[in-house]
Amino acid sequence: MTDLPTAPALAWGAATDTGRVRTENEDAFVALPMVYGVADGMGGHAAGEIASAIAAGTLRDRLGAGAESVDVVVAAVVEANAAIFQGAHSNVAQRGMGTTLTAMVVLADDTGQRRLAMVNVGDSRTYVMRAGRLRRVTIDHSYVQELVSTGHITEAEARSHPRRNIVTRALGIEPNVRVDTWVLPLVQGDRYVLCSDGLVDEVDDAEILELLLANATPQDAADALVASANEHGGRDNVTVVVVDVLEGDESPSAAVDLDVDLEWDDVQPDRLIDAEAGSAPAMLGDAAAATAVVPVTAAAARRRPGLGALLFGLAVGVIGMLTIVFVLVDRHNADNEPAPTTTTVTSAPSTTSPSTTAPSTTVPSTTAPSATTVTSSTPTPTGP
Repeated sequence: MTDLPTAPALAWGAATDTGRVRTENEDAFVALPMVYGVADGMGGHAAGEIASAIAAGTLRDRLGAGAESVDVVVAAVVEANAAIFQGAHSNVAQRGMGTTLTAMVVLADDTGQRRLAMVNVGDSRTYVMRAGRLRRVTIDHSYVQELVSTGHITEAEARSHPRRNIVTRALGIEPNVRVDTWVLPLVQGDRYVLCSDGLVDEVDDAEILELLLANATPQDAADALVASANEHGGRDNVTVVVVDVLEGDESPSAAVDLDVDLEWDDVQPDRLIDAEAGSAPAMLGDAAAATAVVPVTAAAARRRPGLGALLFGLAVGVIGMLTIVFVLVDRHNADNEPAPTTTTVTSAPSTTSPSTTAPSTTVPSTTAPSATTVTSSTPTPTGP
């Protein structure tokens, strides 16, 4: 069995604020030597803050001492999802609650090497700043992210898009949840930023980088980022956790790109979930959702057809083949029917010799208007 990792040389700071518009803070965070995370609750004050608190509490309880593998980290997220889902369905006041989650956990392999496991569900984000460059580690599970990915809107437009509150994945909405994961090395000098969408909806990446470079300590950086979000409007709760790696692998050349990309998961369509209080979730493709959002055709094209679609296509194909067979059989039978014939019968003068005339049949004439109908008669034989 692998020993749990020892605490690496990390420094961190955290800040959270209700913002300038909201009256309650539904965000939650965890900042411990071995685990860091931000959760953005949804479903209203009575439920959103409970969902985010469950997620943060599960991370503290299950991952406070680090983890042996990514599977252990994912299991903790799945446990949080189940707890939130059960609470939402057992308490009417908490119906519809859910939360996003982005988190970072210290790992140790069999050799004792320490690394960082990243997990993400929803549109809270994790960034890393290395060698003066800021890169986004996570991919938002949101409607506007799909619009950005397919070129329909820009990053700047996404921050003010009327549907920016629509997420496509969250904890507590379904009994099962898909979790994005990454494993990154501990690189000396790296600075990580974990935040709710209350930051990124107000502050663009260029300004985030500027504030990170201008503030030496993680706590100062976290405070400055929260303050900037409020200065730009503070439309939502905002939470930021900043983590500095003080010891670790030597930083690679600034020319080396960060390999932190992740492909979209094509297993099944995600739900469209309205993060605003009291809003009911809708399935992607529902009539209500279709009237409210613009179709993302490029994203939909990447998804593999489901079993139902395949069976439907097969049924249509069989029906089409049977229709063709019936038409061909019908034409074949029509070609083999005998053509109608026309028969004309004329009467002959009687003779004196005895004769017997067979009963005749009335034959309709279809072409000759002068056709005659002959009625049979039996002549009386003459004597010698």
